This record gives sequence, C-alpha cells and structure tokens, in this order.
Amino acid sequence: MRGRLLRTTFADVANEAPIITRRRLLLGVVAAAVVAGAIVLLRPDTRQSLSGASPYGQPVDRDLEAIRGDTLRVLVVRHHLVYERSPGAESGMEYELLKRIARALDLPIKAVVVERPDSLLPLLQRGAGDMIAANLGQRNPMDRWIIHTLPYRYTAPVCAILRPDEPLGINTDPSVIPDTAWVSVWSPFAPRELRFPGNDGGADLKQRTIFTDTSRFGDQPVINVALGRVRAAIVSDGSAAFFAQRFPQLAFSAPIADPVPVVFGLRSNARHLQRAIDQRLADPREKEAMALLMSAYGTDLPERGPLLAVPCAGTAAALPMDLLLPRTPREGRDLALLAAVALQWDRIDTALAPPMVTRHHGDRGTAAGEPIGPAQLGTTARYLAELDDRWRDEVPDPDQRLRFVAAGWLAGPDHVDDARALAAELKLDPQRWDGHVERAITLLALPRCFAATTVKHGFCKGADTFTGVRELVCLYEHFRAARR
Repeated sequence: MRGRLLRTTFADVANEAPIITRRRLLLGVVAAAVVAGAIVLLRPDTRQSLSGASPYGQPVDRDLEAIRGDTLRVLVVRHHLVYERSPGAESGMEYELLKRIARALDLPIKAVVVERPDSLLPLLQRGAGDMIAANLGQRNPMDRWIIHTLPYRYTAPVCAILRPDEPLGINTDPSVIPDTAWVSVWSPFAPRELRFPGNDGGADLKQRTIFTDTSRFGDQPVINVALGRVRAAIVSDGSAAFFAQRFPQLAFSAPIADPVPVVFGLRSNARHLQRAIDQRLADPREKEAMALLMSAYGTDLPERGPLLAVPCAGTAAALPMDLLLPRTPREGRDLALLAAVALQWDRIDTALAPPMVTRHHGDRGTAAGEPIGPAQLGTTARYLAELDDRWRDEVPDPDQRLRFVAAGWLAGPDHVDDARALAAELKLDPQRWDGHVERAITLLALPRCFAATTVKHGFCKGADTFTGVRELVCLYEHFRAARR
C-alpha cells in the first residue's frame, strides 16, 4: 500500500458513540433540499467559473441536448455506495439515485466502470463519460477542472478500528481514536492543506497523523483495518453502517468532525446538464424517495464492545451426552464437536439457517430450530469427519482444523476454500483460522472480492461464519471439559 504522510487536526471523540438513525438521514436530506432550493436558480453566479482546461486538454463540447439524443454515460468506481456489478444485477446507492434522476429527465443511462479513480478526469474530458459518481466531496482531487452538482447528501467521518479480541491479543478501546489513521485520497474526508475537513485548527485540538491511501478503491483503508494491516481508517458514517453488517471484527467511533457534502462531478462546460440534475436534487418531492433509497444501504451503526467468547454455562444439560454415546458412530468423529453442532443447530432460526446446514438437514425432514434425532446425528458425525479429512494435510494443527471444520459446516467447504485462497493472496496464513482466514471470509460479502478470479464459488455471508465458528468452538470446549 502506498501513501503520503500528512499531519492534521480533528476533535476528540465523545466517549459514547451515538446511533445513526433514519431520522438523522432524513434530516440531512431535508437540509440538503432546503439549501439546494435556495441557490439552484442562482447557480451560474455562485459556482466556480472555470475554463475547463486540465492536464488532459479542453473538455469536449457535449451537454444535455447531445446526451438526450444518445446516452448519459456515468463514470463509476467499484464501491458499495457508488456502483457494484454482480451476475445479472447492478447496484450502488449513487448509481441507483442517478437512474431515478435519468428516468425523470427521460435520459437513457449507462454505467462506465473505471478501474482506477485517477482515470476519471481524462475520461470525462474526452467524452467517454458525462458524469462522475465516485463518492466525491466538494473538495476532491479534480475540483480545479470540474463542476459539481448540488449535494445529494451530507456525511460525517467516523473511525474504524479492530474490536478488542482477547484470544488474538487485541486490546483496543473503541472509545479512543488512535493517533494514526488512514483515509482514501478519494474520500470526502481526505486532508487538504494539512487540515482535516470540518475543523478550524484551534489550539485546543490535538495533533494527529493521517496517512492518505492512494490505492484504487476508496474502501481499501477500512478493508486493511478488517484484515489487521493498519490500526485505524476514516470512513463515512454511511460506509460504517454498511461495513458493520459485513465485518463483525470492526468497531466504529462517533463522528469525529462535522458532516460534509457529497456530490456528482461534471465537465465544466456541461451547465445545462448540471442545472437539470440540480433541479431534481432540489425538488422537495424527491427528498423522501432519496432518503428511503439511501436508507436501504444502511443507517444504523451498532455500538460494539469486545469480541467475547459466547457464554456456554448451563448448556450441558440441554443435550444429554448419554444419548449421544451409544447411538452415534465412533469412526472419525468428535463427540464434543458433534454435541456443539447439535446444540447450535437447535438454536438456529429457520429463516437464518446457513446454506450448508439446510443442505445437510433440511432435506431429511429436520428443520432448523428442531432437535437433531439419532439418525441425523450419525449423518452429521460422518460429514464432520469428512470435513476433518478434507483439511487434514493442508491444516495440520488440530485446533485450527477444528475451526475449519466448524466453518465448513456453517458456510460450506467450498466457501472456506475460497477464503483460504483469498487469504493466501492477501498474504495471510491459509492454515490459520484465527485472525487470518476468519477475516478473509468476511470479504466474500463484497462483490469485488467474491468476483475475484481466485474465488470460485461466489458470495458468502462471511460475517455469520465468523461469529458462528466462535460460538461452535466455545460450545465444543464446554462439552469437552464436561466429559473430562
């Protein structure tokens, strides 16, 4: 990872993080609409007046009328809040918002995926695209040469860190922001003029160090935190709500600075297109629809403490060990793990059952949440033994292999092998679950990761596997201790 060191200031974080709510999102959209309505008619006099000349020359002459007879081409980066493409589907908050606007303007629309953000400006100037959707702040690396729309939302920066995790020796305090953090250079919060956006640089603010990540994806800093590569990353509250659902290993702070506007970028000579889009963004009738669309990408930010072991006290009586002993096959099985699997299965809600669990029990008449009978116990024991044999040579440590077996039971062995391959590509240890493959499997919920060439079996809700393995191991250790 490449980056440059900047020194900046930002306020201390409050000890208790507030919850991001729908109400806050709605208020933000309403505020944006009110401001937009007040200035939209005055836009030509209040916005920057640029020649448009850039290191890539003068922009092409292509405005609303030319686009209306053709297609509105939107330059997008792969980002969960911008644009994602998976087989048979396109998603992303910004692209969905622009599709709604394009329908209202009777404009055909097409996403043009740009692999590197530093290609956005030349492609815009040449006419390969007409707009930039890249989670842009009003201050961004291209703002000398482009114009932008009115803000479609306001977003505040929060800090992402690893949750305290005693087994891995991680003793972070989620209420304390580290002195060093990373932020994408393409983030709305990237430092400019050695200061953090939203602060006045007063003497009472502490000095902190910000590294600016210049990698191709705007969410790379938080992914690096999730993988344990860096201590902290600065992301938007919207991104934090998204990542909280996918990375159970992360905790997020309260906002560390005031919200900043997020906009779309256009060529400096595309004033008619700018005005048409601004009128839609400023329309009070649109604010509720925009707020609902944005809320679908996450609004709630959970408060998270340490990653503690799952409490197992009092569970021994829930599954009689004397029933298991005479009625289950002995070859290649571990009674303690079998008991843990059976008890966890008994707790699983039918609607939330993992796909491999459903596959191995649902087709034999045992629904999630119902006890596994003796016949299913025998089949389950044989399957767990098969999983153990599958990784016996590749994962020689029996304690780590136990975790791979648990993961294979929950997510399916193919997804576990995908996570092992991804871990190796990311320079993690594919033979260790704790702190390595367990982190890699959480990435399989991100389209650009589960669509990678090293991944053969697609999407996996790795967050469930991450927490499920910890629960199974806790139950296993409890039952093993109970039999001694």
